Amino acid sequence: MASLQPIEKSSTRFNRKINRAEKKHHGRFGSPTLWVSLCALLILLPVLVCSGVIIYFQVRQLNLPGVFVYDKPVGMMSIQETSDLIDLTWNKNRRINLTSNADPEISYWVSPAELGLWVDPQDTADAAYAVGRSKAPLKDIRTSIQGKPEVIFPVLYFDETIARETLAKFAKSIDIAPIDAQIEYKDGQWLAHESAEGQKLDIDSTIQSLVEDAFNILLTGTHFLDLKPQSPAVFDLSPVVDEIEAVISQDLSLTAYDPIQNESFKWSVPVEIKQSWVSVNPEDYSVSITYNQEEVKDLIKTWEKELGEGRSFDGLQEENVIKGWEEGQSPHLMLRHNPTSYTVSPGESLWSISLKLGMPMYHIMAANEGLTTNNIKSGMVLNIPSKNILLPLPVVENKRIEVDISEQRMTVYENGEIRNTYIVSTGVSNSPTMAGIFQVQTHELNAYASNWDLYMPHFMGIYEAWPGFMNGIHGLPLLSSGQRLWASTLGSPASYGCIILDLAAAEDLYTWAESGVVVEIVR
Repeated sequence: MASLQPIEKSSTRFNRKINRAEKKHHGRFGSPTLWVSLCALLILLPVLVCSGVIIYFQVRQLNLPGVFVYDKPVGMMSIQETSDLIDLTWNKNRRINLTSNADPEISYWVSPAELGLWVDPQDTADAAYAVGRSKAPLKDIRTSIQGKPEVIFPVLYFDETIARETLAKFAKSIDIAPIDAQIEYKDGQWLAHESAEGQKLDIDSTIQSLVEDAFNILLTGTHFLDLKPQSPAVFDLSPVVDEIEAVISQDLSLTAYDPIQNESFKWSVPVEIKQSWVSVNPEDYSVSITYNQEEVKDLIKTWEKELGEGRSFDGLQEENVIKGWEEGQSPHLMLRHNPTSYTVSPGESLWSISLKLGMPMYHIMAANEGLTTNNIKSGMVLNIPSKNILLPLPVVENKRIEVDISEQRMTVYENGEIRNTYIVSTGVSNSPTMAGIFQVQTHELNAYASNWDLYMPHFMGIYEAWPGFMNGIHGLPLLSSGQRLWASTLGSPASYGCIILDLAAAEDLYTWAESGVVVEIVR
């Protein structure tokens, strides 16, 4: 029978195996203490490295890698280097163009400092340096090493006083005052000049936008000036020119009538003179005419010369003409024939001269002191009054009576047209009808001539052959006996100086011809 090994002996062998195994193990890895030390070293090494890095950056005062001041990397740069770079980049090397959308021609280049903008290099560098100096430096360093950038924005300051001074300087050349529409009299005509808008730099608004967008302005290098349009106070004065034209188109004229020669005249102020008289009120642009009295006086003299010798305006005053124009009227006057002279020819008498000149003797005698019908002599120079002395009443211009002694005809005119023609009888040779320019002065339904004891129906006196002795126009006379005279002799001289019509014609003329109607008698 096999015998069993003792348990004790087996156990000893097992223990020996274990010891051999332990010896084998210690021979390969060392002692347990060494192992622990190695593990501890491996754990502390990163900490030591990080601490060293922190100490390095702290002692050298360097920014951590991955730090940017906006777009400029400043990692591994000292505070001073960072400050210098910031000052150069943002302050010294930057220029800003001041321009305007309203006026692209405006362009001013200035430094940021001239606009009151300034990036503080030191404060910005300090901010960059502060990156990684938090309470968790290992985390900051790890973030930096992993490549995550830290961006710092420039620390920007603004001085409004500087900006306002700079903008005020540019405003002197930017600001354009608006131009009001203007009225000008030039080269003989009135012109309306158009208005023009101006512009003004709005400094307050420009500064406000500068404050609100300062950083972008530094980045883009452009700042738009705020220009405000300046409207003129007066936009359009062309209606004033139209009003001036209306004023100038008014007819400033002087009219005159010569009752002796039956001529009408009209003179008008030339346009260029009226234009020079126009006055425009600068406050309300009302248009008026300011008459130049001296120029009006000169015009009157010029117009009077056009009449030729022998006629005049008889003391017409420019004040009266101007007053008429101011009242919207055209002044009108009767031309006056000037007094003349006459040299007596041999054989002439005062009566013959009177008939020849159509001037009653007593008027000639009144104009020549001491003259009588008996002392007139050949060669004597007589003063002859103006023919207008025979027209003492206001002249009726649109009516005229003409008597032709040689034809024994009367023609009646109204408004330049023939109204009637009558057969007449004028004075006989020893008591002739005087030729000349006279005027209807009196009306008597049935005048009585005591010298001849006859009645003259529808009598109109036209001139005094002698003071108190009126010659006139009337119907066929009637003697006190009832006899009608000269009915069969109409068409031939028959009267004692008056102009005789048939009864119907005399009545018609008497009704039609008021006092003042001119009667022209020709041979």
